[in-house]
Amino acid sequence: MRRSTDRRNRVLLALAGALLTGLGAYGLLRGAGQVGGAGRDPVVSRWLRAEGREREVLLLGLAAAAAVLLIWFGFAWLLAQLPRDRAVSHVALEPTGRTTRIDVGAKALSTALAGEARRLDGVTDASARVVREKPLVIKLDVSLEEGTDLTALNRAIADRPRRHLLEALEQAEVDLQVQMHLARPAARRVA
Repeated sequence: MRRSTDRRNRVLLALAGALLTGLGAYGLLRGAGQVGGAGRDPVVSRWLRAEGREREVLLLGLAAAAAVLLIWFGFAWLLAQLPRDRAVSHVALEPTGRTTRIDVGAKALSTALAGEARRLDGVTDASARVVREKPLVIKLDVSLEEGTDLTALNRAIADRPRRHLLEALEQAEVDLQVQMHLARPAARRVA
């Protein structure tokens, strides 16, 4: 989770806690007769307790508005908890000595990188996606045959697909995040 989200969560939870603590303390003090009038006065005023259709509708409307507001805050909080690394549709490359700024489709980069990775020994399938443009971050998901040497495969990924990507983009660095897992039995190659 990001620091800004953590900080926002702490502030909102602290404010909600302070508000509820204050309301609870006020209710206890009022019920004990220490605040707001005589000790035997009910916490709920006579106006709210009085019977009448208009007051009932008003109270129900206020309760419904408060519930909708709480639901909205809860939904916004849940959305803030979701990861922010959604796929990028295109990448704007910085100009080099030979080119001006170039926009490249993220799908083209992902397809080329995954195709290079599929050609490596021990790889049954690969997929890639660009998750951030600046700095460029690409996630590569690789399915492996059982018994594949992970160290050799990691070196092979750095040597061929990653190096070819850097050369094609004329970039000095790309954050390539590789996730390796065993292929499902149905997806394994038959020799």
